[in-house]
Amino acid sequence: MGFRRPPFSPDFIFLFPNHICRPALWKLCQRREISSWLARWFPKDPAKPVVAQKTPIRLELVAGKTYRWCVCGRSKKQPFCDGSHFFQHTGLWPLKFKAQETRTVALCTCKATQRPPYCDGTHKSEQVQKAEVGTPL
Repeated sequence: MGFRRPPFSPDFIFLFPNHICRPALWKLCQRREISSWLARWFPKDPAKPVVAQKTPIRLELVAGKTYRWCVCGRSKKQPFCDGSHFFQHTGLWPLKFKAQETRTVALCTCKATQRPPYCDGTHKSEQVQKAEVGTPL
């Protein structure tokens, strides 16, 4: 019979985008105790990112190197991910990107940029400046 795409379910698509599985695994995923365990670790409604700092971090990116920018704001290694999103059950994931050229850039740490992972000056806004570090906007 081979592999086939399971029926569309918001839970399944959220957890396993573009995933193909056997029907037996699909039935296992639907079991109540499995889905409640998954819901704790992978919430449907992700937490809001928190303001890590109110100024960007300038650093040199190396051409061809892959980076993982912290989206949640909870990483202790800003602006990069240290896995805090997973252990704090945020439902957020780091933004993985590859530097196209070696250059110095400003990476956002307020997490409100419209051009992630790069700073667009949003940290200068009144909303970000009034926010406490460690709180969502």
